[in-house]
Order: sequence, then C-alpha cells, then structure tokens
Amino acid sequence: METKVKSPEQAATSTHRVLRGLLWGVLALVIVGILGANLWSFVHQKSGATLESTRSLSELAAQQQLPDFSLTDQSGLPFALSDLHDKIWVADFIFTTCATICPPMTIQMANLQNEFAAEDVHFVSFSVDPERDTPEALLRYADHYGADGDRWSFLTGQRDAIYQLAQDGFNLAAGHRGSEILHSTRFVLVDRDQQVRGYYESRSEGSLQRLRKDIRTLLEQ
Repeated sequence: METKVKSPEQAATSTHRVLRGLLWGVLALVIVGILGANLWSFVHQKSGATLESTRSLSELAAQQQLPDFSLTDQSGLPFALSDLHDKIWVADFIFTTCATICPPMTIQMANLQNEFAAEDVHFVSFSVDPERDTPEALLRYADHYGADGDRWSFLTGQRDAIYQLAQDGFNLAAGHRGSEILHSTRFVLVDRDQQVRGYYESRSEGSLQRLRKDIRTLLEQ
C-alpha cells in the first residue's frame, strides 16, 4: 500500500487549522467565563443592595447625646444647638486655610447638600482654627463651595470651647501639635433629638454611601 506523504505546505496548513481550532476553543471558554462572572457579580450586587437598603433604625442606634454649645455662624449671628432642634444634620470639623484634607471634605459635604436639597437635612462645619476663621472668612469659604446659608452653617467661636465640643461631645480628635492643626476627617450624623447616630469616613466612598442610606432612614422615621 502506498503511503501518502504530505508536502510541507499541506503540513503547515493542517497545523494552522489545528491551532486556529484551539484558539477558538480557548476564546469560547474565556467568553463563557466572563459572562458567568458578570452574571454572578450582578446577582451578588443586587442581593447586597437589597440588604443595605433595608438597614433599620435598630442598626442605627443612638451613640451619645450632644451637649449644648454657643458659637457664631458665617453671617456673624449667634448659633446654638437649639437652632438645630428637630433637624437631621451632618457635622464636620475643618478650617479655611487647610490645603490638604479640608477641601475634599468640603466638596463631599457640598455634594450631600445638593443631593438632599429637597429634604430637611442640614449641615454644620465647625472651624478648628477660629482665631483666623472669622465670620467674614467663613462666609467667603462658604460662598466658594456654594453653601446654602439656610441649610449649611459654618461656625466659629472660642477655640477651647470648639475643641472641647469636638472631643467630649462628638468624640472626635481636635487640637494643635506645634503649628499644625489636627482634626478628624469623619462626618457625623445627628438625629432630630441631637443624638449622634453614626460616623463616616469622608475619604471612603463606601462610608459615604452608608451615610446617604442612614440619612434616608432617619428621614423616614
């Protein structure tokens, strides 16, 4: 029987066909894997969103009662805790000459102000550099970030009183280390009874999303 010997051209063509078939097979497996991963991710995200959206008031327990305070707002008017009676509000501690963490914090607060523009939610930024942060300086800062003066107050006053309020009232760091001004980067959610309901890292998108959900939970109370 005569054995047929493939020419080099025929052998190359056969090898090319085999390799092409293998490549198509691998590509098909990759596509199936990607579709499967996307499907799992979609189901997982939907499930997680359902769980997060049902966050209850029992999970948002009151942590401490805020003490009264008497400060001055960006319009030069007296401002006390009683001015926030029956209001849900978000607080932070910043200073206007801060060039590092304060601008991103204030941008995030401005985003929250805009997002909840149709809701009865208020915002309060306490200055930890009150000697330089006069009402005039705070007003310029507030205008720069588009603050609504009816819903977002910037407060100044005696430095010791503000530091004590931050440390003893909000349980947040505030103070000096040499010429450096120290303060927390967290936002604080306060309910209508002036009770702290939660702390949220302003540099974490996940934490800010939790803050948004918690605000809505309190609004529905």
